Amino acid sequence: MKIASIGSGNMGGTLGKRWATLGHRVMFGSRNPHSEKITLLLQDAGANAQAGTIKEAVAFGEIILLAVLPDDVEHVLTEAGDLDGKILINCTNRYDDKSADAEVRRLAQNGRVVRAFHTLPWEVLANPRYEAGIATAFLSGDDPEAVAAVAKLTTQMGLDPVDVGGPDGMAKVETAIGTIWSILAPKFGREYSLSVLRR
Repeated sequence: MKIASIGSGNMGGTLGKRWATLGHRVMFGSRNPHSEKITLLLQDAGANAQAGTIKEAVAFGEIILLAVLPDDVEHVLTEAGDLDGKILINCTNRYDDKSADAEVRRLAQNGRVVRAFHTLPWEVLANPRYEAGIATAFLSGDDPEAVAAVAKLTTQMGLDPVDVGGPDGMAKVETAIGTIWSILAPKFGREYSLSVLRR
């Protein structure tokens, strides 16, 4: 599969590298695709990775990962233009009163938006396996086929995908995880995670 990662920081870089090592073709979209940072990222990601502009990455990808800072979301999605029914994985977070989910859904032109990976630190995405099991990744979206495609990528990475329904369900999960994070992160650091056990 061809995947575009719009963002090459901790989240975009980690996810892009993992997908590249799993055999997917990855293009990192950047305002400066020839920078030293991108060059080093491509060396780590291996032969399946390349870099281009945001427009080039959007044209390349069958699935597009949005992994940018909150202040860059509107600019990036405006530059991306019409997504023509492509899947857009939104792993952005905001730390104010605005909804990162609603903002992306409003700005993504003809994109099938799936909310995923934003409830996990990048350190867990890099290594989701624990002695007692694997970390859960919560997913949401209105398009069942798009959610299923992202769930498949999630499973390939060694994560356990759990579909929580639409935006309302994810908003409740985000609130709960935020509360748990405030309690557990000071005790266990950034590499603790949650696993949903079910029969």
